[in-house]
Amino acid sequence: MTINTRRMRMMQASQSRLAAPTDTFFEQRCRAIHRQQLIPIIGDTIRLAHIFDAHPDQETNNDQLIESQELAMDESGVEAKANGHLDFERLSVIEELAQYWAREISYPLTDRYHIARVAQFHILDRENSVTAKEDYLLFLKSLLLEIARDIAEEEDDEEEIAYITQLSNEQALTFADIVTELDYPQFPEGKEDPLRVLARLPLKIYLTTSYYNFIERELEAAGKKPKSRLCFWNGRPLNLSKEHEPDPNYTPDVNNPVVYHLFGMEQYPQSLVLSEDDYLDFLWTLARDLPGDSGERIIPPYLQAELNNSSLLLLGFRLGDWDLRVLFRGLLSSGPGLVQRRLPGTAIQIEVGAQPLVEDEEKASDYLKEYFKQARLDVRYGDSDQFVTDLWHEWQKWSQGAKTA
Repeated sequence: MTINTRRMRMMQASQSRLAAPTDTFFEQRCRAIHRQQLIPIIGDTIRLAHIFDAHPDQETNNDQLIESQELAMDESGVEAKANGHLDFERLSVIEELAQYWAREISYPLTDRYHIARVAQFHILDRENSVTAKEDYLLFLKSLLLEIARDIAEEEDDEEEIAYITQLSNEQALTFADIVTELDYPQFPEGKEDPLRVLARLPLKIYLTTSYYNFIERELEAAGKKPKSRLCFWNGRPLNLSKEHEPDPNYTPDVNNPVVYHLFGMEQYPQSLVLSEDDYLDFLWTLARDLPGDSGERIIPPYLQAELNNSSLLLLGFRLGDWDLRVLFRGLLSSGPGLVQRRLPGTAIQIEVGAQPLVEDEEKASDYLKEYFKQARLDVRYGDSDQFVTDLWHEWQKWSQGAKTA
């Protein structure tokens, strides 16, 4: 090959690359994945929204769970009056669940969609925090089994009805166990489970505010060996199993990733961050940055270091959610020096017009962007499920290109 021929081919290849459209946003995230510097922070709605919209044939979300506006309002319309312009059709699944639980426990106030406030009332009513949290977990299991039974009865599936009755009698089963046994969630053809997609990515750390081990189950299905860890914000649970014991020598990798449950795990009801007092106590403990009763720090040093040097991806949160507000103030905006070291991150948000309490979409959008900017997070509007799918496809293309380069 002559020098001129080589130069010509190099010029043609260069022009081809310049002409090819590139998405720099996804390219940056793919590079972060390649360097093992992308950490997804997964909210509870990522899974619960699909679980309680279990039948893919349903045309509207959570119709079987709640008729939200009717349940939120009493006959006099007190709820709507008390909450001004709140649009109940925009509520998240967590807010809808809160309303349903509020009715079940006779919550006396009008803000029934605030799960932290409903939980706060129930804890005081029961005079025991652990019992109240166990009640919430039992409520979720009972509600899901009730919905599953209704579906089975509508389909006249006697075998499924008998199986649901059997599950109802298995007291040791967790909520996540029942979800798995019922083979929920069910996705329509052509749509992938976002947690399953995330589990396939070569990531070593998953941070979640969920109480349930759904991501661990998907990681295991992907052939990986995840380790679950929980935050000891109110001390080490007395019944902590060996598999959840902290290991100072443990270093996560893509085949042995860690799933860190920031707000507790359902196996240990006392560890759940559920009520308003829980969130405030969690923030206070985190701010003191002192070892807990067990001697471990609230956030393990390896995790804090990774958070300060990685690109974060927030999925399944909305601006008004308690879990996001506490996560943001307690963990993500921890000093300007640390934030500036962090790689650019992303907060996936549904359109502001689809969020409750929003009156001025333009101003709300500007506020949202400025809020997340404090933690070096850009806002990208859209559906979290679709974003995860797009990220997976972009990663496959990018990684294949990196191998052939």
